[in-house]
Amino acid sequence: MAAFWAPIPHATGVPHPEFKGMMISTANIDEAPHTRWMGYLFGLAVIGVFGSFLFLGSRKKGKLTPMKNWLWIGLGLYTMVYTSMVVSHWNYVANDGGPFILSMPAPTAWMIFGVWFVPIIITLTYIIKFEDWIISDDEIKEFHEAVGISEG
Repeated sequence: MAAFWAPIPHATGVPHPEFKGMMISTANIDEAPHTRWMGYLFGLAVIGVFGSFLFLGSRKKGKLTPMKNWLWIGLGLYTMVYTSMVVSHWNYVANDGGPFILSMPAPTAWMIFGVWFVPIIITLTYIIKFEDWIISDDEIKEFHEAVGISEG
């Protein structure tokens, strides 16, 4: 996208009139539609990579474990919360401010109470069901025997 749009004027800032060496932005870079969408799509790609590794790690004997259902729910929730945060940010920028939630701008509240919280749900799922879905004590013993590690 960056190759097809003209650069945003003063995107890297202009010299500050009072403080030498300091740069200030003349306009919010989020007002350009292509930079907004590039940022949003980049975030979705990060969630996709994160999810791919989670699914890769939940394979057992070549098949996905029952954890896949929880991963789909967690990643779906994560994508919805991330999208809500981004839309909230776009509205905040477009309206030069907006509502506050617990003394924070709405996009910040989405980040702290949503985007940071959802991975905890996925992590707890891993912790609680790790031995059932990933590797059990018996499988660890079997592995130790196969590689010649004595338990002691």
